[in-house]
Amino acid sequence: MASEKESRKEKINAYKQMKHRAGVYRFISKETGIYALAASMDLKGIQNKYSFAQKMNMPGALPWTIADEAKKYGMETIDLEELELVDIKDEMTNQDIKEELDVLLELWKEKLMNAAE
Repeated sequence: MASEKESRKEKINAYKQMKHRAGVYRFISKETGIYALAASMDLKGIQNKYSFAQKMNMPGALPWTIADEAKKYGMETIDLEELELVDIKDEMTNQDIKEELDVLLELWKEKLMNAAE
């Protein structure tokens, strides 16, 4: 029993030490160009959520602006785009990564707003 508990602790520690992909992403409608822009510390989790929503045909699992698009035009018309990844260095804390994400998100908001004009 103790070995199972130790093994579980080791797996949890390994997960905590694992480098996650953090970055800015958007869900975008291929039909209308409407998008939902966001940032995440765990892009793999976002990808899994998107894949699940598509597989189960569940627009409600997506941000509401995109969920409306998916309901109108179908889940297959929604793409997930990773726009920019954070270059995570070993010495960075979660707070450092979060701050970097906030800056990148603001830059992408400006960039996409200027592109729309």
